[in-house]
Amino acid sequence: MRQEDGPSEHGGEARQGSAQHRFAVAFQPIVDVPLGRVLAHEALLRGRGGSTAHGVLGRVAAADRPAFEMDSAAAIITALGAGEGDLHVNLSPGALLRTPRIIPRLAGLLAASPLAPSRLVIEVTEGERVRDAEALGAVMAEARACGFRLALDHFGTGNEGLGLLGELGPDLGKLDGTLVRGIDRHRTRRPIVSRLLDAAGRLGIPAVAVGVETEAEFFCLASLGGTLFQGFLVCPPATGRLVPMQEIVLPARHAARARAVPPHAGSTPIV
Repeated sequence: MRQEDGPSEHGGEARQGSAQHRFAVAFQPIVDVPLGRVLAHEALLRGRGGSTAHGVLGRVAAADRPAFEMDSAAAIITALGAGEGDLHVNLSPGALLRTPRIIPRLAGLLAASPLAPSRLVIEVTEGERVRDAEALGAVMAEARACGFRLALDHFGTGNEGLGLLGELGPDLGKLDGTLVRGIDRHRTRRPIVSRLLDAAGRLGIPAVAVGVETEAEFFCLASLGGTLFQGFLVCPPATGRLVPMQEIVLPARHAARARAVPPHAGSTPIV
């Protein structure tokens, strides 16, 4: 993705001390295959030369990261038009726990935007160990009281991810990409993913297969019960705009069978 020279319709900047960080924002859809709709769009930071969010955050001092993440979320919410579908905004545990009044501040931004609180999904990112799950749970309870929802990124690898799935009870879980990548060629991963999908379903937590890049991965995951997909095969991130379902061509729209637990009941479909 091309780095914008300055803030644009879906770009922004954040100041930490004397440093100024500029970024563009790309949006990648999460698709509900059986229902043929875009469930949500994840906002992804893009830096100079199209560098990923990791590249952008890598240039921010550790002490400044929480404030930068909050400023980035504010820029995304402020720039986003009315649109339809949910918006996933990535925030690390550190930002959620160390940013003063982060939930009231997000609520204030939403009050001045076309985005309804129920359409904001706070996606808790990986990258640091959650040392106080109870405190994080309290922040998320405050977020839910404001009408926000929660997604847990990269679950399914490590005890912490599985523990947080039960501890936080997110509205959505996102399978770790290391489980998805090449799953059609790795027989040992299939029963693991199948059990994760089943466990999430029993908890009433829809699970997204993230990082799907090949048709073989797509069909393998669909055969295991996957219904929600995100990745370059489905649609690459689009800088500065939300991609409608009409532009998305899937290998087979109804390849993934519907599970007993309806994915994300109450969401607004894109038509």
